[in-house]
Amino acid sequence: MTTFPQELVDHIIDQLYDDAPSLKSCARVCRAWLPASRFHLFAKVSLKAASMHGPASFPSACCKRLLSAIEHTPEIASCIRELEVCEGSSFHFNHPTEPATTWATTDPCLLALFKRLKNLRRLDFSATSTFYWKSLPPAFQNAFCSLLARSPSLTYLRLHSWCLPSFTSLALLLSHCKKLKGLSLSSTTVNDDDGIEEQQHGRLPCVIEEVEGPDQCSDSIVHPANVNLDVLTLDFVSFGYLGASGWLFNEPSESSCSSVMDVSKLRELRVAHFPDISIVERLLVSVGPSLEHLHLKPGCWIVQPFNLSSTTGLRSLRLTLEEVDTAMDWVTTFLSSITQSSASASGVLERIGLEFYIDVKKLDGWKELDALLAQPELVALRHVEIGLFASPSNPDFARVDKQFRVRDKGVDVRLFQLGLKSQRSHRQLTPRISRYEG
Repeated sequence: MTTFPQELVDHIIDQLYDDAPSLKSCARVCRAWLPASRFHLFAKVSLKAASMHGPASFPSACCKRLLSAIEHTPEIASCIRELEVCEGSSFHFNHPTEPATTWATTDPCLLALFKRLKNLRRLDFSATSTFYWKSLPPAFQNAFCSLLARSPSLTYLRLHSWCLPSFTSLALLLSHCKKLKGLSLSSTTVNDDDGIEEQQHGRLPCVIEEVEGPDQCSDSIVHPANVNLDVLTLDFVSFGYLGASGWLFNEPSESSCSSVMDVSKLRELRVAHFPDISIVERLLVSVGPSLEHLHLKPGCWIVQPFNLSSTTGLRSLRLTLEEVDTAMDWVTTFLSSITQSSASASGVLERIGLEFYIDVKKLDGWKELDALLAQPELVALRHVEIGLFASPSNPDFARVDKQFRVRDKGVDVRLFQLGLKSQRSHRQLTPRISRYEG
């Protein structure tokens, strides 16, 4: 039997990165095939009760098995680059004889797992009910902050259904992240009750734990890292005091957020149902020409033009609309804001995506939209994707498709059906446009 060079074998196994059954088979072939197979098999770990397949799939049980595997084979820990944790699940209410799924904050196995992970690139921590940071056990707070501090490769952090006591708490939590580039806050509340300790000492009451032993566990002083974000998602986020949100546009405030997080170089911004439209507009002005990708889900905002004169680098725009009375008005008003801002602001826009989660029969104004897309200011426009809540066989789908004569100018206009399993509308923004949210 001819022996292939190991580099070639590893390269072939790399092509199976998303094929778990094949990777498991490769891992059993021989010892030489094991490292490359393991590298992909453990790349992403999901500990949540949302996808139950039996009692053995409870996240606490999965966490215990994973920790046991790592203790037996320490090399596995370095393979884990993405970690997804969900606290709680409605699954328990349908199976009262099973252990409760409110587990993450008290499970010693999860805290022990945190100590072994050093190569995380992405961390997603969510909860099925509100996750109150202020009331969490100190042991969990210390372990979570230590995980952030010991993950030098962490570039993306998503917090879903969290409640943070203040902007200072948010800033100091993020100050543990050394190379964070993408931040997503989803269904999250940031209150304004800054504690005296936070304001005076500028730190969270967390002890950064080191794996080597207690001798390395110094004090709780945080040496903040300036977080220069490339990607920011604000998805159903509410602030207890909107005036304190000056950190969004790097204005001085009582909060220490502005000194930790820098959003002036944002490349991608995604906002859904934000409580104050004026803050979003100020953020766009503050970010200016660095912004390349924008995704807005206005919700119940009152239709109004945006000041987009500063966003001269915008290359793609996506609007997700769900309100029948304002959907088309939002599209035409926003596109008019782009074409009227300046020649440079509209001259680089290459792609527009529009999602109408509305009965297509109730939508009108397609000819006006076609005329806007044909404006000479949109000279760089090449692709337009329009999602309709109707099947391609629907006569209204075909009727809309025929309205776009901008195709004659070389613009690729593609209509597609919304509501498919891969595109189903839900509370969070869809689709993801960020490489950090793959």
